[in-house]
Amino acid sequence: MVIYSRGGQGGVTAARFLATAAMLQGLYSQAIPQFGPERRGSRVQTYLRISDRQIRKRSPIKNPNYVAVFDRKIYSLDSAEIAVVNSKDRLKLASRTFYLDATAIAEKFGLMNSGWAILSAPMSGAIARAIGLDLENLLKAIRYELDEAEKSCLAAKEAYEVVEWI
Repeated sequence: MVIYSRGGQGGVTAARFLATAAMLQGLYSQAIPQFGPERRGSRVQTYLRISDRQIRKRSPIKNPNYVAVFDRKIYSLDSAEIAVVNSKDRLKLASRTFYLDATAIAEKFGLMNSGWAILSAPMSGAIARAIGLDLENLLKAIRYELDEAEKSCLAAKEAYEVVEWI
């Protein structure tokens, strides 16, 4: 999976949540961020691998089966089979597209920093549902990764339940 986000939106954190949840589910996983100068708003790609076998690759994913799009403006079409998109509108980007308004969910639970919605929790909830990770493992992973996790857990749970697919 490739996660397309902007610095400060939580793409790297979402990948960590999902990788930890996968390990709790008995799978192998790795999350690898790739970004340039560390600043809010810059383009960030994060690579997430989950497998039932040991993962030996450490390279970028060139032809992902899955993509997650935190910000539609920075996504360029590729050949992904499944997409998870933060969008108010039904936006079909792959043969099977999951969508939700993750920004509204983040705002609802007060997941904001300097006026920016932090999308790591709601998007990880939607992605977990799309790729078949157990919600309870995701919530354990969020609690493991964050000191104050309850708002994020509530946002992830809501996203897991409301994400729709086209």
